[in-house]
Amino acid sequence: MARPLRIELPEAIYHVTGRGNARAAIVADEGDRDKWLALLAKTVERQHWRVFAFALLDNHFHLFLQTPEPNLSVGMHDLCGTYAGYFNRRHERSGHVFQGRFKAVLVEGQGHWLEVSRYVHLNPVRAGLVRRPEDWRWSSYRGYHLASRCLPWVACEQVLEEFGRDLSAARRAYRAFMEEGLGRKLDSPLARAVAGVVLGSEAFVTRVRALLAPRPDDGEVPPLARLRAVPRIEAIARAVAERFGSDAATWREGRRTDDLSRAVAAYLARKLTREPLRAIAAALGYRRASSVCVACQRVERALGSPRSRRDVASLIRELGAND
Repeated sequence: MARPLRIELPEAIYHVTGRGNARAAIVADEGDRDKWLALLAKTVERQHWRVFAFALLDNHFHLFLQTPEPNLSVGMHDLCGTYAGYFNRRHERSGHVFQGRFKAVLVEGQGHWLEVSRYVHLNPVRAGLVRRPEDWRWSSYRGYHLASRCLPWVACEQVLEEFGRDLSAARRAYRAFMEEGLGRKLDSPLARAVAGVVLGSEAFVTRVRALLAPRPDDGEVPPLARLRAVPRIEAIARAVAERFGSDAATWREGRRTDDLSRAVAAYLARKLTREPLRAIAAALGYRRASSVCVACQRVERALGSPRSRRDVASLIRELGAND
């Protein structure tokens, strides 16, 4: 079996997951959680990482971070190895604590930070550990919710500034963004990662493909053929407008579209492309990135109609044929 992708570059951004061996717990109590958190803080300091978001659950953890130096593997070995030694000693056990190597998804530096951070912060809620994300002590969300709770080694501001330079207003906007995610079944943005390892726009994937091209097929990287092209938002808009008899030129910011066409275009852009919410909103004339989420919910409700299902399925086949 091919091992997880390892592209280590200066200033690279990753979503990292570490899971317990055979899905077993990696923490037994609050003492273990506090120890893991303390070791993460030390690793961040030693490796000079910038952590944007994290969440520790019972049998796995999530990290969303940037490595100014190409040292992701070194840092993860430090964190997981040190913690595993502590865990085995404390609980008088032996054997592996973590399931093989960690998984890392390379993330584009613009446009995906809001979605990835929200996905990380909502993990404790999805796991049933708490009802609200700010109630979970072992994640970075408490610092997003209230400035006074932000850990000194968590770079909250870099994510919040996606909502603007006024951090007080940005925190309010981020809280609203989290509420929107709490109110519905939230798809993982990582599900759109190409070959499960690269999350970003077509241009970003092209750059990564170029980085991988000179490398031999050593089992470390997925087949380059899997990093394939995807439909552009413009092509999706044209196809949808033609199918619905609409004029995509009328999809402008501030102008209401009563029919389903623009919402379907937004839904398909989310499903078939790797573009961030903000790029989809700009291309389709939505005022805010969150409006794309609302449009997608509208389409998901409409898919209860057989005709809508047929239209969307037909569009997916048509656009897929043009990859």
